Amino acid sequence: MNELLPYLAENMIVEVTGKQLLPGKLVDVGPDILVLYHQDRYLYIPTAHVYSLKPDAVGSDDSIGGTDEPSVLLHTDPITLSSVLQEAKGLFVEIYVSGSKPIHGYLHGIMNDFLVIHSPIYNAVYVSTRHMKWLIPYPTSHIPYARSVDKMSMKPLAPVGAGSFEDLCKKEEGNMVVMDVGGQTAKLGVIKKVNSGIIDFIDANGSNKLINVHHVKTMYAPK
Repeated sequence: MNELLPYLAENMIVEVTGKQLLPGKLVDVGPDILVLYHQDRYLYIPTAHVYSLKPDAVGSDDSIGGTDEPSVLLHTDPITLSSVLQEAKGLFVEIYVSGSKPIHGYLHGIMNDFLVIHSPIYNAVYVSTRHMKWLIPYPTSHIPYARSVDKMSMKPLAPVGAGSFEDLCKKEEGNMVVMDVGGQTAKLGVIKKVNSGIIDFIDANGSNKLINVHHVKTMYAPK
């Protein structure tokens, strides 16, 4: 991404997958990730989801309208998606995948192609890394939902026992799951079978649907 180096410290507008427009100051660039600063937040955006960038002619004032608590700038050299995820492990994060509601929780595990999020709401949410549009890490002092909820007071997570997202789905055969949590296409039902990347999914009406596992963004399995 050497082409972006001349734009460092410049106000930019980044369009990501789904026609989302993100304004902010470009503060770092890596081979597969860029960092945008906007209103006290550092957004770590995988370049696989960057559709276009252009200079922000208006230019936003990042000193105005900030959030109640700033996020943190992760220090990795060189900066890559993998190094950012490793540095953010254990922190409370916001991850945007799709829809209008991002996923919040502690980054608990980093697997081959998915993340394990320890959520105060859902307990365990699994996020396909390929569908993560951006990540915002918060400092260790951050108090989720302005309550005294931390990792120590949350229900412990069981070992994942799956190396890939497809293996994870296969592990839930016969169980009820929610796919694409928080998205407009959220699906509630039972995984009947997983074979060769295809999920045989049964919804509440008893209807079968075959779903390509690579298009499943997140999964939550109520326990």
